Amino acid sequence: MMADLMPEVEQAESFILTGEGLSVRITNYGARLLAFCRDGVDMIHGPKSPAELAADSCYCGSICGRVANRIAGGAFELLGKPYRLATNNGPNHLHGGVRGFDSRLWDVVDHAPARLELALHSPDGEEGYPGAVQVRATYSVSGCELRLELEAQADAPTLLNLTNHAYWNLSGEGTVDSHELQVCASAYTPMVANIPTGRIEPVAGSLFDLTSPASLGERFAALGAGYDDNYVLPAAPGIRRAAVLTNGRHTLTLSTDAPGLQVYTGDYLPHPRGGVALEAQNYPDTPHHPHFPSIELRPGETYRRTITWRVEPA
Repeated sequence: MMADLMPEVEQAESFILTGEGLSVRITNYGARLLAFCRDGVDMIHGPKSPAELAADSCYCGSICGRVANRIAGGAFELLGKPYRLATNNGPNHLHGGVRGFDSRLWDVVDHAPARLELALHSPDGEEGYPGAVQVRATYSVSGCELRLELEAQADAPTLLNLTNHAYWNLSGEGTVDSHELQVCASAYTPMVANIPTGRIEPVAGSLFDLTSPASLGERFAALGAGYDDNYVLPAAPGIRRAAVLTNGRHTLTLSTDAPGLQVYTGDYLPHPRGGVALEAQNYPDTPHHPHFPSIELRPGETYRRTITWRVEPA
């Protein structure tokens, strides 16, 4: 894969956005967040150089699509018609397929000192999805906050579920075992082999309960593994707080209007648990669970998603 992607990676540009004591670096390769620097610490774990980006298989910092997370069996039905998708996670479709939005070169629409707007055209049939989709991603910095606004339109009925897949390590090195994580969700979607069963269950009384800050290292020891689970955020209009991550020195607050938050603690990173991904998105495998919030996008509609990251002294 590295040889296939290297030409596009070498064509990519990187852009610096700045705020009050904050410097953010973004590339138009995969619309990736490469660095988030505060108080001399780069809090984004993952590749920085072109060669590292071309070799990355963990979606580091990227915008994932058309559909983030998994679709079981790489198949779905839309308006009575079956579709087959590329499978790249065993029998399943993951994060848009073999070549999703994470490994595409996005167009640069506009760049200012605190703002970057990127665009991507996804043609009809790409990775098996119906309809052509036009996507815009706008990153902006205000004070100590980074904001991502996503918009998309389609020319035919299709599916869309976008997220940012940055891995956060507030210490800038080592693992996230010393971090504490709070997720503002009282329920989650249990999974078998990373595919939801369809049930929505309360987290109370389980090791999935992160409603109060919990030591990730202690939870890893109790679970015997890390997290790779979808949390059901409260149904409420607008942007609301979804997660709080702290290492005792800095605190990251993630807010979003997404219905779900996938917490993945990076067990399969080249440096396991070197960062935690907090993926604001719709639930996994939504096409097979009609009671989950829909990810259908039809002509005349506009898909919108907002995610903000705010880092302050703890």
